[in-house]
Amino acid sequence: LHNWCFSLINNILCRRLWFSDLCSKNRSVDCIPHQNYDYSLSSNACCENTLGYIPVPVGFAGPLKVDDRTVYIPLSTTEGCLVASLNRGCRALQLSAGVRTVLLGDRMTRGPVVCFEDIVQAHEFKLWIENEDNYLLLKNIFNSTSRYAKLTAIDVALSGRFVYLRFSATTGDAMGMNMISKGVELVLSELQHNYFPNMKIISLSGNYCVDKKASAMNWVVGRGKSVSCEAVVRRSVVSDVLKTDVDSLVELNTLKNLVGSARAGVLGGFNAHSANIVAAIFLSTGQV
Repeated sequence: LHNWCFSLINNILCRRLWFSDLCSKNRSVDCIPHQNYDYSLSSNACCENTLGYIPVPVGFAGPLKVDDRTVYIPLSTTEGCLVASLNRGCRALQLSAGVRTVLLGDRMTRGPVVCFEDIVQAHEFKLWIENEDNYLLLKNIFNSTSRYAKLTAIDVALSGRFVYLRFSATTGDAMGMNMISKGVELVLSELQHNYFPNMKIISLSGNYCVDKKASAMNWVVGRGKSVSCEAVVRRSVVSDVLKTDVDSLVELNTLKNLVGSARAGVLGGFNAHSANIVAAIFLSTGQV
């Protein structure tokens, strides 16, 4: 399209006309803004078939003291009271000496699936991967692909003649899926060409990661940064800021977040409202 339109903004205009005609509604995209945006940031990078962009209001909650640092939380949302509710919680914590945190685990994962001719070959492969010397060999191969991604473990699960590998690595300050995928891809290539020529690579991700899905594995073992936090909220703050009393708040937490979640079979979600907060932070900071 760029060869015909000669500029990114003309690309957008042509695509909007085409899409409106496709939908048989001449004004089907009129409500989607398209001016005053640098499309070079997204073209061939993070969005295809671009028609425009959606502006979302950005608010903030805070201040919040975390480990002797004062932070503010940006939130992009159209959900009324989300920012106000979070801000009230921040104020309660701020008036109660803030929050202390500890990092329990740091592991991003990628879980490819490979296939062998029979279960015996698959089992031999599993034993080979679990050998300490072989692991160190693969670790060096993996680590050669990045200055930041460092392999920490490979967990192996066998399902018939299919083998699922869960590569775990630290990735610095980045979420790290691209860098860990690059490392895993090179390791699989080396395994196939130099050690197991009969191995068939089915997919770089066999859902054993587990990426972007609720899973028992991630709930128990962890994925990404696993953090535990502590805060002691004063009784007076509960009364003055949260407008309730300690006994009622404890009862609500038990019956709603614990018992109610258990009755519903919630997996890893013993909280009142974290998903929309995370989504709002992603929108304002970038899900990268």
